[in-house]
Amino acid sequence: MARDPKYDCLFEPIQIGPKTMKNRFYQVPHCNGAGSERPGAQAAFRGMKAEGGWGGICTEYASIHPESDDVHRVSARIWD
Repeated sequence: MARDPKYDCLFEPIQIGPKTMKNRFYQVPHCNGAGSERPGAQAAFRGMKAEGGWGGICTEYASIHPESDDVHRVSARIWD
């Protein structure tokens, strides 16, 4: 079945800031609970989403400083 031409714009690249997404499909933030505690699971989850052809993927909340860490939640951390 051929795609309706009115949807062609969804499959065109789009520039957002310094990055160019290959299409206009964006996967919203979705926490899987792996966080920095299970980096292999987090990487596999992101890889699986990328295989689906999404142009942009946003996965999980990430703490950016120890003082902002939510100890009771598993999250990704961008600090050590």
